[in-house]
Amino acid sequence: MFWVVLLAGCASAPTQEMSDARQAVSAAHDVGAAEHASENVQQAEQLLDKAARELEQGDFGDAREDAEAARVEAIKAQDIAQVMSATKLVLRNASQRGVLSNDAATLFDQARLAVDENRVHEAIRLANEARYQAEQDLNHQ
Repeated sequence: MFWVVLLAGCASAPTQEMSDARQAVSAAHDVGAAEHASENVQQAEQLLDKAARELEQGDFGDAREDAEAARVEAIKAQDIAQVMSATKLVLRNASQRGVLSNDAATLFDQARLAVDENRVHEAIRLANEARYQAEQDLNHQ
């Protein structure tokens, strides 16, 4: 009986997973991920398109897996975009006031490089460090 229920769960169309993935991709666009995490957004969109094709072909297992992978990738893009946008704002403010340190600018450049190389956690860490440094620059003007 357990195996029948388990198999029935796998055989159903992954409508919720597809919906979750679509919403995550849309949210990524809403927070500016196309600017700050374009590769992650593209990957999420490609996975979502692949999942849609698999769903149409009745390959529910693969569609479910790819929809979940698309959702995860879109969330990464959201996280990157939110941190990079917030950091960029603080750096711009410090720059306009003429107090932006080379350290903050360098850290932000390193964060952008980490994004380009898909080192998500490092990119977020570096962007947060850059924002902190720029905030310190502003506080000590």
